[in-house]
Amino acid sequence: MEKKPTSGLGVASLVTGIIALFSAFVPLLNLLSFPFVLLAVIFGAVGIWQTVKGTKGGKGIAIAGLVLGVLALVVTVAMYATAGSGQQTADDVPAPSQQQAAQQQSAQGEDQQPQAAQSSQESTSYEVVIGEARTVEDYQGNPAVVVSYTFTNNSDEAVSPMVAVHAKAFQNGVELDTAFLTEDAETAKAMNEVKPGASITYEDAYKLTDTASDVLVEVEELFSFSDELLAEKTFSF
Repeated sequence: MEKKPTSGLGVASLVTGIIALFSAFVPLLNLLSFPFVLLAVIFGAVGIWQTVKGTKGGKGIAIAGLVLGVLALVVTVAMYATAGSGQQTADDVPAPSQQQAAQQQSAQGEDQQPQAAQSSQESTSYEVVIGEARTVEDYQGNPAVVVSYTFTNNSDEAVSPMVAVHAKAFQNGVELDTAFLTEDAETAKAMNEVKPGASITYEDAYKLTDTASDVLVEVEELFSFSDELLAEKTFSF
């Protein structure tokens, strides 16, 4: 019996399905998984149809590609639905009426306001304190700055700073690129997981455009629907 050639679309469905499923688990990158999901489903469906007609072989490969594409779609939708439900829950909390707010402010008094602000900060999922900065040279001998951060995990799950927060440095209003150093910097610690209630100190390095202008450092939550900063600090050299 003559062996039928394997469906090329079935193989393409399997490849795009693998790419779609892998990218679906990576934050931000999963936004790009939808085109691969679409291709995996289309290629898989056509590949299965070719094998059913009997013109091509490789039905199992086409089915696997189709399943991977659908699974990648489910994972991506689930991740964004989870993030959206968390924000919706926060938005559903009713705001106190003007009378209640006035009574509460009167009861607390002005001397309680700093404590209230501190309590609000502690209620966030993550806390970041920007430490010191030092100027160094990158692997090409160009000027760079190394900034230290202390990350505290106030959430209920272990998480690494790299996937929880995002730090940016600006000079003359323009964001600085990441610098690669020859010296030992504690940049790899940003990938370490931090248990709830624990803290870790790590460093990030940035390329300087000049050695005279100030550097503004801002830290924000990586996945957040607000523009509120977790920390901000300006360094002068």
